[in-house]
Amino acid sequence: MIGIAAAPRRRFRPATPESLRGLLAILEGIDLETAGPLTVATSALLDLGDALVDLTEKVRSRAAIRVRANDEACEIGLERGEAGTYASAYTCGARPVVLLYQRPVDPARIARDVASELARRLPSVSPREAERIRLVRAALAERGPFGPPASCHDGDLETVSFEPTSELAFSLSAEVLVRRVAPTDPKSGGAVLRADLLPLLFSGKLRVSVFGHTRELHDVHVFLVAATLADLALEALEAHQEERPIMRRDEVGGAVCGFRLAAKRAGSPLEAALILGRAGGRPQGGGVESWTFPSLEVGAFARAVVDFGRALARGVVRRDRSQTHNLRLVELRAKIRQIAVLCRDIDRDDTLVNKSPESYRVYASSGAPSDSAKESIARSRLRYSPKWTAAVPAIDLRATFHCGDAFIVGSLREMACLDRHSGALVWRRPVTKGVSVVTPSGIARIDDTGLLTLVDVASGSTRSMLRLAPRVGAPITGAVVAGPGLPRLLIVSEGRRHLSAIDLDGGTVLWRHTADKPGTFRLRRAGRLVVVSSGERALYALDVVTGEVVWRYCDRLRFASTATVADDSLFAVAGDGALGGKSGAKLVHLCPWSGERRWSASLPGSVRPFGSPLVAGDSVLVTVLDKGGTSVVATDRKTGELRFAQRACRGVASAMIVDDVVVANSESGEFVALDTSSGALRYRHVMSDGIEGDRPRRLEAVLRSGALFVPQTAVHVVRPSDGTLLGTIVTDLIPDLLRVDERCDVYVAEESGHIAAFGRAAELRLVR
Repeated sequence: MIGIAAAPRRRFRPATPESLRGLLAILEGIDLETAGPLTVATSALLDLGDALVDLTEKVRSRAAIRVRANDEACEIGLERGEAGTYASAYTCGARPVVLLYQRPVDPARIARDVASELARRLPSVSPREAERIRLVRAALAERGPFGPPASCHDGDLETVSFEPTSELAFSLSAEVLVRRVAPTDPKSGGAVLRADLLPLLFSGKLRVSVFGHTRELHDVHVFLVAATLADLALEALEAHQEERPIMRRDEVGGAVCGFRLAAKRAGSPLEAALILGRAGGRPQGGGVESWTFPSLEVGAFARAVVDFGRALARGVVRRDRSQTHNLRLVELRAKIRQIAVLCRDIDRDDTLVNKSPESYRVYASSGAPSDSAKESIARSRLRYSPKWTAAVPAIDLRATFHCGDAFIVGSLREMACLDRHSGALVWRRPVTKGVSVVTPSGIARIDDTGLLTLVDVASGSTRSMLRLAPRVGAPITGAVVAGPGLPRLLIVSEGRRHLSAIDLDGGTVLWRHTADKPGTFRLRRAGRLVVVSSGERALYALDVVTGEVVWRYCDRLRFASTATVADDSLFAVAGDGALGGKSGAKLVHLCPWSGERRWSASLPGSVRPFGSPLVAGDSVLVTVLDKGGTSVVATDRKTGELRFAQRACRGVASAMIVDDVVVANSESGEFVALDTSSGALRYRHVMSDGIEGDRPRRLEAVLRSGALFVPQTAVHVVRPSDGTLLGTIVTDLIPDLLRVDERCDVYVAEESGHIAAFGRAAELRLVR
């Protein structure tokens, strides 16, 4: 519970900027003849005169004058109460400082001093300012009398309480003394939101209740403290989700607000603590300067801030409806809503387990697709010769595919089809900027406006068109569904919160799923299921035919990367490594058909996992980034126990599994292979030492017929088992995109807009 005492009668602070002291001297009633020259802008004096006129004529009950002081925005606020006029002064930054609060002033004396000072400056100002000075002086002379001086008694103060509406073990509340002023019409501001701090500067007493014990913090500006606590709660919730320590301390509104989230010792869980006290080290009654609330649950603190913030906003608006247009109050309400959403995520436990997994297990493929080097062309050295080249201005590498005998090339304004044997142009068609994906029914093209066009690969004609919601602020992602007993679908993100299943045969939307929050969807097919991760604290599976949620797994960490499905297992990385976090990541093993957890294992050290987990035999590997580059962390597939954590190479690398080795192609030019069981180094090649600009945009190696095609400054062909170099395709192009067909012909595309095709040269073999 928070309480606020009577308005204090203190002078302005010694730290008040010199350029503001002259204006405050007029308010304080200091003799201008003995105060020396006033460093006050003429425009500020004119604004002060206009404000006095408006208050006298009761045009408004409050007026704020903006002043620049030492490169900082400040305001002088005048408030007309029932017993007189009162002045306040404060800065206008993100952390306002109250310099003068509720000082009783004599408006008649201020009007005389302002008129006298303006008359003294009249000969030295510009003609435009001189004309305005004459108008303001005339208005001040006509509008008198200005009323009696304000008294120091509290006859026009009323007590307003802000009490929590929920029964919480940890709660905040307030009781403040607010001056009665004439209400303002809430419609007078129209649709404009203005940041007005003056009506929110009420002062009083803050109470904190913990399990029946109450602590009071007197003489603080409650709204300023509430806004600071909301900022602390937001940052604490985000740090709690990422499992990173924080230490924050702010001095605002006459109070010190601090929050600490840290571990007592290495390896122990993070514990939270809230600190509240008087600013400047001034003690409370009994000699207490501040209180610390240790072992405080982050969710309990955030829920208390939400409850108190809502009560504060309701009380302010109930008393003065015009505050609905106060931008500072609107921003506080927005923060409270955001905190409430994060609190619901903390409390959320809507895990759903599928009770009939066998009905989905039957749609699983007989064997999980895996990269194998057993069928081999890698018994001898390979030679390549150029086949054809093509130039495509403004090429889009993401829209370039190999489809049978067709080589589809996308660009900014058109899509073209080349014959893969000769490079001859088969067809071309104009397109707008968008994303393309290969489906069993053709090329699906989704432009920025949400128009989906299905293009026939053979002729380039339009097969169907469908209007979807535009995707703004995040990439378009999706998955293709095709298989025995399943319809041919394209599941694609629509807008920022929807997943839609498009019937490729009928050209219609079969179902649409709405996510709890907007995000970037990452999809992984698992038979009749599609597993969705979108940066939320839940990983869930949808039925591709109906769109229903079959199972849902919830965790305190977020799922931001694509899951991996292998045989009867699903592996996913939980943690914000992909979103910028550096700790708290773990590997989760689930049943892909029921969503039931089998085990979870924390990843060691301060690392950032990236990419999907890799499955090899009895090991599961996760590629992570640390200070030195890319490392591989391996766990036991059955138990989740750590097997090894091994540095692979410098820089970011693309990794893949080939039989019993994990190979990594790095941006530093290294190509490294590690044993999946022990992490031992099998071989290492340094394939490039060129400048950084010569690195390919995509580093994924291609496995074809037992040979690895590795893009660097050239394309290198490597035998994956022992690292033997089988051949090199030397080209003037940087292989930003690499494609290899079933005959092991190689196609290289550079971002500059050039494509080159290479065919295998004839081989001599000994026939016995």
